[in-house]
Amino acid sequence: MNVTSSILRDLGYSDEQALRDFALLQTSQKHAELRLEDGFYQHKYNTTFTEFENMLKSVSEEKFEREDDYLAWKFAYEGAKYWKEQLETLRRAS
Repeated sequence: MNVTSSILRDLGYSDEQALRDFALLQTSQKHAELRLEDGFYQHKYNTTFTEFENMLKSVSEEKFEREDDYLAWKFAYEGAKYWKEQLETLRRAS
């Protein structure tokens, strides 16, 4: 038994329980960070990501700040959805 496993057992955790809890914690943190970023852009543009994306597609004039924000927002929006799914999968498996 290695030192880490020994300490975990002293704390009442199996290696599997500790790994699951660590994965839940990290997944939850990643989801929360991306949700905050998504919320920042929702507040900045006073709209949802989908509405903002549709607006950008309908406008022919390019605005570089909006384009940059769109890419960052898309990453946050899609990432938050992905990590929410992962979090739900982990919770169901627990």
